[in-house]
Amino acid sequence: MEGLDPSVKLLTLCNVQSAKPTKRQRATQRDWHQIAKKHKSAGTSQSTTASAPVPEQSQQDLTATLASAADSDDDEEDSTSTSTSAAKRDSYDLHWAQDSPLVEGKSADELKEVKWTKSRKTVAGLGQATKWEVQGAAKEEGQSANIYNARLMEKLKQRMAVSPFGSITPTQTSLLTHLSNYSDLFHPSVTLGAAHSSLRSALSLHAMNHVLKTRSRVLKNNDALARAAADPSAPPLTRNTQDQGFTRPKVLILLPFRNSALEWVDALTSLSGAESVENKARFDAEYSLPEGATDKLEENPENYAEDHVHTFKGNIDDSFRVGLKVTRKTVKLYSEFYSADVIVASPLGLRTSIEKEKGDSDFLSSIELLVVDQMDVMMMQNWDHVQFIMDRLNKLPEEAHGCDFSRVKPWYLDGKASSLRQSVLLSSSETPEMRSLFLKSLTNLAGKTRLESVEEGVLAQVPRGVKQVWQRFECPDVYSEDDRRFEWFTTKTLPMLLKSAVSSSQTIIFVPSYFDFVRLKRYMKKLDDFSFASISEYSPTPDVSRARGAFFAGKKNFLLITERFHFFRRYRIRGAKTVVFYAPPQHPSYYPEILSFPFPRLNTSSFSGAEEPEVDPSELSAQCLFSKYDLLSMRRIVGDEDAKRMVGSSEAEGTRFTFLE
Repeated sequence: MEGLDPSVKLLTLCNVQSAKPTKRQRATQRDWHQIAKKHKSAGTSQSTTASAPVPEQSQQDLTATLASAADSDDDEEDSTSTSTSAAKRDSYDLHWAQDSPLVEGKSADELKEVKWTKSRKTVAGLGQATKWEVQGAAKEEGQSANIYNARLMEKLKQRMAVSPFGSITPTQTSLLTHLSNYSDLFHPSVTLGAAHSSLRSALSLHAMNHVLKTRSRVLKNNDALARAAADPSAPPLTRNTQDQGFTRPKVLILLPFRNSALEWVDALTSLSGAESVENKARFDAEYSLPEGATDKLEENPENYAEDHVHTFKGNIDDSFRVGLKVTRKTVKLYSEFYSADVIVASPLGLRTSIEKEKGDSDFLSSIELLVVDQMDVMMMQNWDHVQFIMDRLNKLPEEAHGCDFSRVKPWYLDGKASSLRQSVLLSSSETPEMRSLFLKSLTNLAGKTRLESVEEGVLAQVPRGVKQVWQRFECPDVYSEDDRRFEWFTTKTLPMLLKSAVSSSQTIIFVPSYFDFVRLKRYMKKLDDFSFASISEYSPTPDVSRARGAFFAGKKNFLLITERFHFFRRYRIRGAKTVVFYAPPQHPSYYPEILSFPFPRLNTSSFSGAEEPEVDPSELSAQCLFSKYDLLSMRRIVGDEDAKRMVGSSEAEGTRFTFLE
């Protein structure tokens, strides 16, 4: 260390001593806040003057943003060093600055207690939305112009030119405008197909732009520190080099299946600006179907529902994780997590990796952008895996992992990272679990937005003439809903079915929750002379075939099935005259689809080769149990207006509603 500037020596010694665990103190007990104080006191030679306040301005239209982005470049002058000029910082620098105004002057505990205000607004190009903002927070909006790299924007234009849209869409433009200010977004009504692909492309651009901006600043500061160390006569550095988190990964993308990962990685790599992609052949082989395998969904898509083909075509392995390391010229797939910039994984795959490494989730400590795509599919897997990952994001690490603490941003060391992380949630439908995740786990002080949609319902898709009865049961709170639903079904619905000559046989009972399915199955087994078969997502194929055959032949009067079984298998169950929904399906399309089972349908694979008889709609009926807590599911089936009326009516006005198209 001979010849080095004394301040550089001091910083180096402090960093080595703080990163080295003592014999008396376990790594899990390290106080990163105390380490931060040491570096703040030792780093006076790197002090930075605060930027002067600037008047608030309205957000620029993204059209101008994209146009002006052509003038920006990766080699632009580093904007992380603040100045006393009145010029506005761009939204990236404002949000992720060492002195980010969103968290400056507040402790981590104070940030957890902030109050939120909710308002209805129109997001240009995205429609009606509900927006949450921190109550009483001083607003300082950054410039959105020049935030997106010109080369990446050109890559997006090229990608969209060969898409069904032919060019960048207004929705993509509006989405990038919203994302440029680093606030959170929940889109619960994503349309499948090309529209979903366009959202994926826009988000991939945003993710890669964030990674390249972050790496550019780190590399510039590395160069500045190296020059200062090589020239002892040089004046002390005036730039602030606190530009990192505890670990390198900055972007986490959670997906349900490998087929989704294949599409996401293709979008990420094509929009990275890199000249080459390492290990691409290996990735394509592992995330596509095995060589020589055929996909019946792609070969005969007309035989299956559109959403089923979109979800299950290709490789549907649900346990995977891959790291992407991004440099100026190369994207390296299969990088170690601690050397990767982007992690693409399934909740199950990431949880398995964490548990395999004895709980090591430190690589999630510095995630700045989270994307959870196809949340509706994850609901049909295991939602606990999603919550497991969310609970481990932006926690203080247990080990140093070679971290240079003199380069770590103060709000990381103070445990405030979760208050700045941007999260984007995408789903084709919304459930209470998703709503809870959005409200409780997303704490970005830049605000959060949930897009709203006008639901017309799917009753028009039900075969004409089928009578549908919706029965509401009352419950005082959400915690007693499961018991009240079970009580109503076993004491009123089921006895009524057994008394009828029609519904006492050829009846399907559709149960959305597997836990309710197990409870009902156990109850039915205890009944005397009750003939039923049951099918769940865990049923082996031979058991499924026997149950379907027995029900169709009339050997079993009732067939109990789960929504997850229908989600994964999408079989057409024949032989039913009555359908009972234990609760409204989470997927609205399943309601008319199941009520269409008794009717012959062209180009659809049937259970047997027997000719299907004509069915009189008047012979069929449907019943559905619901409570006021089923509103989210109901509005997608019966429509917004009817759902609110059915949930909000008094007992005197009636709790039984009949639909007959």
